[in-house]
Amino acid sequence: MALAGPWWTLLSYMGPDCPVGTRVLVPMGKGARVGLVAAAGDDALIGGYGGELRDVVRAIDETPILSDAFISLLMWFSEAYLCGLGTAMKALLPASFMKGELLDPPPVTGASGRHGGGVSFVYEPVDSVRFERYAEMMSDGRPTLISFPMYSAAMRFAEFLAASGAASGDPADVILRYPKSGARAEWKAWNRLASGGGARIVVGAQSSSMAPLRYVSRIIVEDESNNAWRTIRHPVYNVRSLMAKRALLEGASLVLGGRMPSSRAYMRMAAGGFSDARTTTAARRTILVDMKLAYSPEVRGMCDSLAVSEPLVRETDSALERGAWAIWILDRKGYAGEIICSECGTSIRCGKCGGAMRLEVSAGRTSCASCGTTGTVPDVCPNCSGILLSARRPGLEVLITLAKSAITAPYPVIPFAGDGDEVLACARGLVVGTRAALSLCDDMDVGMIGWIDADGEARSQEYGARARAFGLVWESLWRGSHPESRTVLIQTRRPGMEWQKGLCGSRPDWRRFWRDELREREDFNMPPFSPLIRIEASMNDAREMARLFEGEGFEFWTSDEQDSKRPVLWLRTKKLSALRRKMEPFFHIARAGRGYPSVTVWHE
Repeated sequence: MALAGPWWTLLSYMGPDCPVGTRVLVPMGKGARVGLVAAAGDDALIGGYGGELRDVVRAIDETPILSDAFISLLMWFSEAYLCGLGTAMKALLPASFMKGELLDPPPVTGASGRHGGGVSFVYEPVDSVRFERYAEMMSDGRPTLISFPMYSAAMRFAEFLAASGAASGDPADVILRYPKSGARAEWKAWNRLASGGGARIVVGAQSSSMAPLRYVSRIIVEDESNNAWRTIRHPVYNVRSLMAKRALLEGASLVLGGRMPSSRAYMRMAAGGFSDARTTTAARRTILVDMKLAYSPEVRGMCDSLAVSEPLVRETDSALERGAWAIWILDRKGYAGEIICSECGTSIRCGKCGGAMRLEVSAGRTSCASCGTTGTVPDVCPNCSGILLSARRPGLEVLITLAKSAITAPYPVIPFAGDGDEVLACARGLVVGTRAALSLCDDMDVGMIGWIDADGEARSQEYGARARAFGLVWESLWRGSHPESRTVLIQTRRPGMEWQKGLCGSRPDWRRFWRDELREREDFNMPPFSPLIRIEASMNDAREMARLFEGEGFEFWTSDEQDSKRPVLWLRTKKLSALRRKMEPFFHIARAGRGYPSVTVWHE
């Protein structure tokens, strides 16, 4: 039996003949929990256990609620991301599934949509052209699941598809708009599909990746290189990779699409498999500005400054004067991204996760950029009790003030807090926000986008930071209905160097970027060439793991992350099965009172 919990252990119970894939209610501690039957008969005696087994309380399902392909997908997930089968269930299936809520009959039995499988690619910078390609595919009548990284984009495509006529029949019956994760409506949609609902096309965001569409024969992952596909909560995984594996297990064809490919997709594509003359316009619309030559006014209480260049102001005024919108992007919320003690040199860190605490003057507080934990503004350094505290890396609160002083055009400066309706209530103006402001390109004419500190997007220690920075700038060049008239200005300390090479020259595109990026990743044996594993554990567990890893010859090292309450180990290995065997004792249910390590796996 697999039960939701941080352990990797499967538990054995005595009970009636419950087929694999059904749910049962079983005793757990002083209460009862819903579990999924993973094995039955003598195979269910874990480790040859010979003791007395507790009895199943009752069966919830009469027949398997999950298909064979879904069960195989859950097992693959637990192996690929080093977690228990119960954790995989909790991460991938609706909350109501784990609560034991009943499905309408008949449930899905191992239905398969085998239509030859295979992988195809649709990389087209203009959204409308790409959507037309998808609609043309769906006109063949095959059951199709198409997922987007953002829910708003999924709903726009659903409207486009219904209007295009590609879904023959009544769109209300043929197209199912899969709801957001966590909503009560998700279980209703899951129930409809699992019980044989008539929808032929399912459109949704990440939560739709496990929608039980019967006889699915095509799975489309749109904007598959978007970093939003990687989840935030534990277990961290890439939804794109999950859907690719599902397509393989279901025997469905897989379509990967977007404005640019991910590293894995790029490696699978045939050499020279992409050519689009439209990308030549990107060179004419891209302006690189050296921040060292820009005006950088001093900011009160700040040891850094923000650059506001003359070209940035000029292009902004130009866009506003010709009737378009302008957007300035700085991916740092608050007044400052970090608070530094000048006496000991350390930064104020989050007591919960060890992340940097940013300063939010408008709210009179600090907040963790990683987990969102809030706190009071410190008067002294918690490390050395020093009183010389200063702020570093100016954020949006500073940028908004500078924008109001710099822009000469008589139009408002509007902070973007995620509400597009508030922005659209104005005729036009300058929007200042994080990367989330790019979503405004879908609904209005954006004539200019300025990246205030493009280097900041690539400064993260994560291996994929440069790819994320390039992808965001590439998106700003093409997102929306009419991007060809848009100018994108990039303020940087090293114009045209490193990840920006793919944006320079007579024909900028992602091929040039990925060639250089993958060459370096291969040299350092980083994803996608080898998985990267982060393990956070107690001091005793970390020492024991290090001893075991060293004995087995695993390549590992201790992180230099500051102020973490628990040591962090990093590993690079392709031998995940061998690694899992060594780690299993640390995730046995008998250790529940001691706590478990936290494991994150990056496959890319």
